[in-house]
Amino acid sequence: MKPKCIIIGAGTYGQVYKEYLQSEYEVKAFYDDDTTLHGKIIEDVKVKGSIKDAIENENSSDTSVFVPIGNNPIRVKILQEFEYRGFEIPSFIHESTIIHSSTKIGKAVYILPGSKVMPLSVIGDYTMVSMGVNIAHHTIIESGCFFSQGSNIGASILIKNLAYIGISATLMTGVKLIGSDSLIGAGAVVVKDIPDKAIVAGVPAKIIRYKKGD
Repeated sequence: MKPKCIIIGAGTYGQVYKEYLQSEYEVKAFYDDDTTLHGKIIEDVKVKGSIKDAIENENSSDTSVFVPIGNNPIRVKILQEFEYRGFEIPSFIHESTIIHSSTKIGKAVYILPGSKVMPLSVIGDYTMVSMGVNIAHHTIIESGCFFSQGSNIGASILIKNLAYIGISATLMTGVKLIGSDSLIGAGAVVVKDIPDKAIVAGVPAKIIRYKKGD
């Protein structure tokens, strides 16, 4: 008998994860705060209600929770809430990934097919790695980061909390720091350190602006 799980977020990314997870889990339900989805059947799975409904109605003793949401702060907040409530928040690492045994991987880490991680790297809690991502040796990824499809990450880079790396972006070896809550645009080639909250794009990548807020 397969273990049970629920998926938070019934959008397209949640649906993709349902397809992957069902090989290992019985996917009981989607939950989503979009009330227009409540009660609908999506890819043979019912959207049973809101995130609050999941917390109140699901049994933490026999149900794991997956939160494949691309927004880093929201994903981290939801995972931490479910963990606080006693739910299991497992990692999901597709069997086709190539990850060296020396790599340290945190909790609730999601890694999709075709990605490769070289030795002596660290992937922090609540991080999502999409398809075909390459992460070189000695790179340290802090918590809550997101790596889009086809991104290439050089060696010995510190990538701080909540950084978002766009599709096919490249962080060149020699870069030492990618700042917290920064955003690297699709196809960008980063050749120098990026400060916190910077939004960068281009070849080579240049700062376009900074995110607002604390």
